[in-house]
Amino acid sequence: MTPITVRRGLIDDADGINGVYNPFIRDTAVTFETVELSLDDRRRWFEAREDDLRYPVVVAETGKGEICGFASASPFDQRAGYATSVKTSVFVDPVCHGKGAGAALYTALFKALENSGVHRAYGLIAAPNPSSAALHKRFGFRHVATLDEVGRKFGRFINVMWFEKAL
Repeated sequence: MTPITVRRGLIDDADGINGVYNPFIRDTAVTFETVELSLDDRRRWFEAREDDLRYPVVVAETGKGEICGFASASPFDQRAGYATSVKTSVFVDPVCHGKGAGAALYTALFKALENSGVHRAYGLIAAPNPSSAALHKRFGFRHVATLDEVGRKFGRFINVMWFEKAL
């Protein structure tokens, strides 16, 4: 098994992150994005969070230096009153599933969030997704709500489970 290492994400990782994320956009309903992100889109995403400790990005690399996953924190809402809450995401290339990449990414992400001023983290999971729900529970999230048919993709309505973690 090729070892997986986790490190802080850099703007130079934009293409590798898109390589992991865009197939989830194109082929699954786990993200409600419907248009694949360009390299410029991803670079702007990095630039928007560059100097803000609340929005870290971490990447998982194979022993060959290829990005096989990433985790990030994003604004919960753009309004200032929500500044101490974030949404967290973790995406792992299917070739790295079951190898501990998701847990390693979340471990690094929550370490990066220490001393950031973030009070609550939220994971929004398109249902059903038992492996993502289990990962979130493992990291101390609790299921606080399910929004019925709040999203729509591939011609069907999708429920979203909301998980919350105190930091």
